[in-house]
Amino acid sequence: MLPLYCAGVTAGDAAVKVIALFSNKALLQVGDEQKIVSKGETFEGILLQSANGRGAVVVVDGETMTLRLNQSIAGNFKKREHVTIRIVPDARGMYYARGAINGHSTSFLVDTGATNVTLSGSKANTLGIDFRQGVSGMANTAASVVQVWQIKLSSVRVGGIELNNVTATGIPGSKPSHVLLGNSFLGRTEILQADSVLTIKKRF
Repeated sequence: MLPLYCAGVTAGDAAVKVIALFSNKALLQVGDEQKIVSKGETFEGILLQSANGRGAVVVVDGETMTLRLNQSIAGNFKKREHVTIRIVPDARGMYYARGAINGHSTSFLVDTGATNVTLSGSKANTLGIDFRQGVSGMANTAASVVQVWQIKLSSVRVGGIELNNVTATGIPGSKPSHVLLGNSFLGRTEILQADSVLTIKKRF
């Protein structure tokens, strides 16, 4: 089924249109960009919640909208900018970056081997985070098995990339000395390493 030129969200400097509809897929146009998007996938900040021959349900800036044939919905959508940061390694080949947790400035060590953003008890205290309010568990470290706590951080920002509701692990003591930027953050971005430069791109 391929009905053409369905309704769109028109606003700001970009218009969102459903060009074609399929079962659980839709051909979306955002500004001049077009892509076939599957149910649950996001394109240029637009989440396709569902689609069928009658229309598509999209989420724009947290607002759910139904786009049908010959229907127009006004909104305040603006095409999202692709935020990218580039990190050069230090003399030991480590990737450090400045950013913030819950609005408090801190430094990060990029660690693709860490499951979550990970911070020591002393660093958590510095940032005003009571990680012991989280869920307790056990984890293996290089030295031993230790008790840890899993919490949710309201926001984590690295350079110009900021993500909300990021899972973190708190470890009592003073190690690690830097906050580890693990996959609870990195997994929500696109990462590329070329010529020793690490590029992190925000994924919508």
